[in-house]
Amino acid sequence: MTLKSLKLAGMVLLGATSLTGLVAPPVVAAPVNQSEIDALKAQIKLLENKMNAVQAVQETKIDEIKSKQDEVQISYKNGRPVFRTGDGMFEMELRGRVHFDTGTYFQDDDALPAIAPGRDLGAGSNFRRARLGVQGTFMRDWDYRFEVNFGGSGGENDGTINYAHLTYTGIKPLKIDIGALKPSMTLEDTTSSNEITFIERASAVNMATSLGAGDSRTAIGVRGNTDNFYASLYYTGGQIGDGGTDEQTAVVGRAAYLIAPNPDLNVHIGASGTHVFEVNQDGAQTLNLRDRPELRIDATRLAFTGSLATESAQAYGPEFGMNWKNLYLQGEYYRYDIERQGAVSDADFDAWYIMGSYILTGETKRYDIKSASFGAPRPAGPFGFGNSPGVWEVAARYSATDLNDNDSSTFCPATGGTSLNPASTSSCIRGGEQDIITLGLNWYPNRNVRFMLNYLIADVDRRAYSNTSLASGGPNVQIGQDYQALALRTQFNW
Repeated sequence: MTLKSLKLAGMVLLGATSLTGLVAPPVVAAPVNQSEIDALKAQIKLLENKMNAVQAVQETKIDEIKSKQDEVQISYKNGRPVFRTGDGMFEMELRGRVHFDTGTYFQDDDALPAIAPGRDLGAGSNFRRARLGVQGTFMRDWDYRFEVNFGGSGGENDGTINYAHLTYTGIKPLKIDIGALKPSMTLEDTTSSNEITFIERASAVNMATSLGAGDSRTAIGVRGNTDNFYASLYYTGGQIGDGGTDEQTAVVGRAAYLIAPNPDLNVHIGASGTHVFEVNQDGAQTLNLRDRPELRIDATRLAFTGSLATESAQAYGPEFGMNWKNLYLQGEYYRYDIERQGAVSDADFDAWYIMGSYILTGETKRYDIKSASFGAPRPAGPFGFGNSPGVWEVAARYSATDLNDNDSSTFCPATGGTSLNPASTSSCIRGGEQDIITLGLNWYPNRNVRFMLNYLIADVDRRAYSNTSLASGGPNVQIGQDYQALALRTQFNW
């Protein structure tokens, strides 16, 4: 557009404006009300102050949250101190349990004249368990546990590692464990020693777990559960403190199912199994199935197979448990298959038990699907004269163990062994037959303390091998023993 055109357009616009002024009345501004303006300013100022106050409160809360992320919060879980960071990323619990046992044996003075004249099962006391440790979580998905035991069977020790393992929980519902731990094997062994019904577990369980599970076992594996199903599988090595140059290796598995649970009834069925690829027991490529007769005041083992040169071994069997209100029943059966070295036949043994308990005060045993096991009853309140009596429970168990194989009633040569132990070239094994009745009375004055009174009636039938080293009696002389025992456990844990 040229300059001349621009001038023309401006003159037209000016003319139009003038014409409009002639036609329309002039616009008159409304008078200003100063009081309204001042009131509006006051409202704005008040709103600004409120916003500043809210902002200050929010900033204070944010600062408190940030400061609490690094602060340690202390609480108590069933008497157990728990330390936790404010953001929940780190947690540590102090754990401990003390089981103090004392007991005595009742036996014939003239027992075992041929092999062990006057064998005296020693009365006394010991700290069966005295454990201290920690467990917890870091970075939410990692759990850990470290625990050392200063007690033992028949005596105390300088401390051995029971647990030292790491668990990854980030793949729900699975948990992956690695380290020194106790792989899940059998219903009774999976039940915490703080919550088992009798002072000691049945021999059937102890022998089954001795092959590839039990405390202090090095392992890596996975476990998981739904609302009513549990399964686990571990690859295991030796136990902490094992001797020998070659570590024992095995695979341990367990599965369990809870049938139609309800508040009054829980029915548990399951099965466990262990396969040992390489055997290394007591530092040698041999296997000796054995157990102290369900009490550890005296360390003597009366039924045992002797050291058997072994290629591989298996232990497997079903498990059952149920509670109906305050009545509880449990039983397990295990078979042990031993593949032996050399030109000798393989060996098969078995053991089982059945038990029941009745809670006089009406409480019930608790079931936990995370471990697929039953726990001890909990008192409604702590014991006090005139108040709660605590929980009172009566129980009975019968267990049977058969460690004889290829045994003849008249002839069983040790073939280079001794009257007690066969040589590796002997197909005949006289480990003995052990039957034990245990009667129990348990008192739980509160959640952290328990007293257990057990009376045992033991019958061990074992005959010597046909061997000229016998002092008297000749072949087939009885080297077992019958006796009774009375034991009391004082237990507290946190």
